[in-house]
Amino acid sequence: MSDATSQNPYAVPASNLQEQATESEHLSIEQALSRGYTFSIGLLINEAWIMVKGTKGIIVAGFLVFYVAMFVTSLIANLVLGLLFNVLTTNALIIFITSQLLSGIISSLVTYPILAGLSIIGVRRAAGQPFSFNEIFNHFNSTLPLLVIGVVYLVLTLLAIALGSVSFGLIFIPFTYLCVAYMLAIPLVVERGLSPWQALEASRKAITQHWFKAFGLFLLLGLIILISAIPLGIGLIWSMPLFVIACGVLYRTIFGVRSIAR
Repeated sequence: MSDATSQNPYAVPASNLQEQATESEHLSIEQALSRGYTFSIGLLINEAWIMVKGTKGIIVAGFLVFYVAMFVTSLIANLVLGLLFNVLTTNALIIFITSQLLSGIISSLVTYPILAGLSIIGVRRAAGQPFSFNEIFNHFNSTLPLLVIGVVYLVLTLLAIALGSVSFGLIFIPFTYLCVAYMLAIPLVVERGLSPWQALEASRKAITQHWFKAFGLFLLLGLIILISAIPLGIGLIWSMPLFVIACGVLYRTIFGVRSIAR
């Protein structure tokens, strides 16, 4: 399944239509945020699509590992926490909210490092760097900062559920803005070694420069995944790698990618 190559024979030639940071630029975060950037949704997706070949086996296998880990940890955490809170309290709402929150945190301890590995595979592919299936398991040393980012997303989701019943518009706009703006926080933690807050802020500041275009990109990718899942999920074999690599191309376009030992 190690179908990655050390060089990228499918790289799309750079053009003036899509200004991007290359691996050799070694932009600092400050430089990346101050220089500005631009991208075309169509060109970015087209480039990512070309790079899917030779990568999808590793990414699909990585997602299988991710979902199995998420299912198993969530199941065990919910069972244990459910039994524990049934002893401590009979309030069903408290049991549900607390167990869901803690279960999500416990699950994130295992799943977010795997998600980070998938994200970095997309970045490596976009930069023409070597990678292998082992990348999926290489980032458990960053579990704590990744967990913080996972908790931020979990809190945002729970707030959206809780406040959405009171006023949908009150939470929908900031929730959507932050979910899109934070999309590159995970690779920033792993690839650049930023703290959780630094990664969240760097991602937010960068994507905010072209937030509506980034929203359009992720919306289109989401629709592609949704449609591809209709025929028994077979299309996900191509659409999930497309999503991962497209995020990698966007990351490279904004921040560039540091060189790694070959």
